[in-house]
Amino acid sequence: MSRWLLQRLPPAMATLCLMLTAASAVHAPAPQVRPITIKVIVLNYDPILRTKGGVRLSRFMGWQDPRQMTPQVVEALREASGGYARYQIVEFIDVDAFPVKRDGFCYDEKSFLEMWADRSRAHQPDSVSYAAIFRQFRLEERVKREGVQEIWLWGAPYFGWDEYAMKIPGDRTYFQTENPWFYRPYDIPDCGKTVWVMGWNYERGVAEAIHSFGHRCEGILSLTVGQGVWDHKKNPQNIWNRFTRVAKEFPNDAQVGNIHYGPNSKSDYDYANKETVLSAADDWLNYPRLTGKKAPVNCESWGGPDYHLNYMKWWHARLPRAPGQTNGFYNNWWEYIVNYDEAVRRLPPPGGKLRPINNAMRGPE
Repeated sequence: MSRWLLQRLPPAMATLCLMLTAASAVHAPAPQVRPITIKVIVLNYDPILRTKGGVRLSRFMGWQDPRQMTPQVVEALREASGGYARYQIVEFIDVDAFPVKRDGFCYDEKSFLEMWADRSRAHQPDSVSYAAIFRQFRLEERVKREGVQEIWLWGAPYFGWDEYAMKIPGDRTYFQTENPWFYRPYDIPDCGKTVWVMGWNYERGVAEAIHSFGHRCEGILSLTVGQGVWDHKKNPQNIWNRFTRVAKEFPNDAQVGNIHYGPNSKSDYDYANKETVLSAADDWLNYPRLTGKKAPVNCESWGGPDYHLNYMKWWHARLPRAPGQTNGFYNNWWEYIVNYDEAVRRLPPPGGKLRPINNAMRGPE
């Protein structure tokens, strides 16, 4: 607003206009970058129960409908990324089968329902065979031929997939990690490019699906922007470590937090905490032009009644997504999350080297 106009307004109104102008300058979202389309095949493992009237498992159990949840996840990620990540569902396949475990075991209708009645009978090891899934649905071929970049799996508890899995060609990454949970090779075939496999549970809801996607963000950002070390003591000045600070550990410097802890959380999953803390969470909407400005934050900052879902959206929306680069990393962190191969090809992380990762398999969570 011009000085000439301010001088002609009543003092109270002029003060209010200045405050609104300042607020909008601080919290204005960073300029958008060009959107990217990510092609996805969705496999919904929802077997038909012949002894229960021919209904699918999800309906018999009274669980959620993946066909309704999938577009909600797509829209939530599009909004959170500022329109950058645009998922395109190439095909949605309902699978009338139980998935095969990595050791060859496979539940059938009888054994699964018996296990569900007595969880001590759950088969171990629980881990699913991604290789079997890729073979059955010729996913390696489709990845190469159709440009598919991700596979989304829906299924029931004890189907054995992790919240997220990824296969980097040659099982190489740019930073040696001290935390093996960031990235561990699976039995996903090498498709010549990075492939993500999300593993979701239709016993739960959209909040949990985006929660799992958030762990994927934490993993890949820890490897890239975090330079392989997500540790506030060992790497306190790293920008990723700073982004994830919470008031419980940094009473005077809470930022956005992480997937399990909001800025004001006292424990894991404490998304409905009404205690107010000062946090610079909204300042990350200005990245890389951070001001350090803090504002009061509590659960009403993301809102209810579904505090879990709304916190997931709030957290993802504060991941930087501006054009350009800072200190050798993209200002748009979504590049690493949904466009990893191109991101590290165009802008190799500074100081990073391609290193082999051990062949340990990521265990069930």
